[in-house]
Amino acid sequence: MGLLAGAALVSLSVRAGQPFDFAAAQRLAAERAGRPWSETFPELPKKLRQLDYDQLRDIRFDPQSALWRMERLPFQVQFFHPGGLHADRITLRWFEGEAMETMFFRKDLFDYGKVDIGRSIPDDVGFSGFRLHYPLNRPDYLDELIVFQGASYFRALGMGQRYGLSARGVAVNVSTAEPEEFPRFVEFWLEKPDRTARQMRWFALLDGPSLTGAYEFLVTPGRTTTLDVRAALYLRRPVTMLGIAPLTSMFWFGENSLGCRNDYRPEVHDSDGLLLHTGAGEWLWRPLENEPRLRYATFVDNNPRGFGLFQRDHRFASYEDLEAEYHLRPSVWVEPLTPWGEGEVRLVEIPTDTEYNDNIVACWVPRALPAAGEPMEFSYRLHWLTDAPGWPPLGRTVATRVAAIPYLPRARKFVLDFGGSAALEAAAADSLLLDVAVSNGKILGRVLHENDYYRTWRAVFDVQPEDAARPVELRCFLKNAERPLTETWTYLWLP
Repeated sequence: MGLLAGAALVSLSVRAGQPFDFAAAQRLAAERAGRPWSETFPELPKKLRQLDYDQLRDIRFDPQSALWRMERLPFQVQFFHPGGLHADRITLRWFEGEAMETMFFRKDLFDYGKVDIGRSIPDDVGFSGFRLHYPLNRPDYLDELIVFQGASYFRALGMGQRYGLSARGVAVNVSTAEPEEFPRFVEFWLEKPDRTARQMRWFALLDGPSLTGAYEFLVTPGRTTTLDVRAALYLRRPVTMLGIAPLTSMFWFGENSLGCRNDYRPEVHDSDGLLLHTGAGEWLWRPLENEPRLRYATFVDNNPRGFGLFQRDHRFASYEDLEAEYHLRPSVWVEPLTPWGEGEVRLVEIPTDTEYNDNIVACWVPRALPAAGEPMEFSYRLHWLTDAPGWPPLGRTVATRVAAIPYLPRARKFVLDFGGSAALEAAAADSLLLDVAVSNGKILGRVLHENDYYRTWRAVFDVQPEDAARPVELRCFLKNAERPLTETWTYLWLP
């Protein structure tokens, strides 16, 4: 097949003997796990290593050279130039039946703008990642749908969304005494779609100092874009922490943040809370926060039904940012497709003083890990969504506000708005009960108001810590005499 007709991408044709599949990726991952880890690509030339963020953004792939463009397929592939922070490289192949081709880097695939990379850049320098394009928002334009670039990070979009939080293939030693590792997707195999395809499948090989992994991805674009993930991990050596289906986001400040940020925007974040659906059926909401100290929370569970980092507030007035458009950032829900057993959902909130640092990590941490060389298999579905009325099928926490109390300097006032369900909106005031619980603290007063402005119920209560050296854990929900009417709001306060 050689040169793609009308395109500039050169491919080497290889006969695979049979169509590539997950079992083939698994065999490769298992074989690699039995060998010592080593870097796949040599160091980048100095000219590329020195590129800054703006220079790298100025190097653009020529869309006329997109893979499958001349065949007018609904899915097309573009590639990223390596340089600066994006020094990792990938090997990428695509296949149709038993025929397989390898994609090769060439400088004439890119428009370098004002960036001078000199004449010493070799043609085998490789790509740093790729992105799929698809007519997501209108039939006559191929939008970016999903991007894989850097370690095992990737981001996807549903209709009308802007890039926000990221997912990862795996997390290793996050916020532990051991150095965090960042295993990388080093090889990809894309299955060529047909002209009527509304889904696309590909496979990946992950490699790092402590483990390898085989992955299968199936993306279905739409108002909510879903990505089905199947994986098998192989440990080379024991790890302190292994995170499954990790999500990484940014929270700088929100409506629950105290103090002046000297910023014109009311809120700045990609996500504002963690939603969990436990194996026992309880729905939990944990608002995110950015405090001077590391915050670390675990939610022990058995066969969780789902978890995710959500951007619930989609009002432009909450952000007032015409460039970043935080009101259009997606939420991501992780839905296990196989039983995950015992473990915990772990939430890590890292202090940050800018909006440019991803400081939030949420993932599933299994209780038991396999021995070196033994596979650990799991599958799940990622939902990249704007809103999900059924998650939860109860009232939800619409807003969390926290305030100091001038006459009680050690206390805090919590103001919560619950809404989002017809049953809650229709409830009579005398039928609702406010359930508030606290550990290491005392509830000084509580009241429940009907908020006609937002069509919500507002819960207000003051809390004073018993021991200011220890965290205060809070839980709150609304119920009637028979059952809960809202999710359970949970909060970690570091006095």
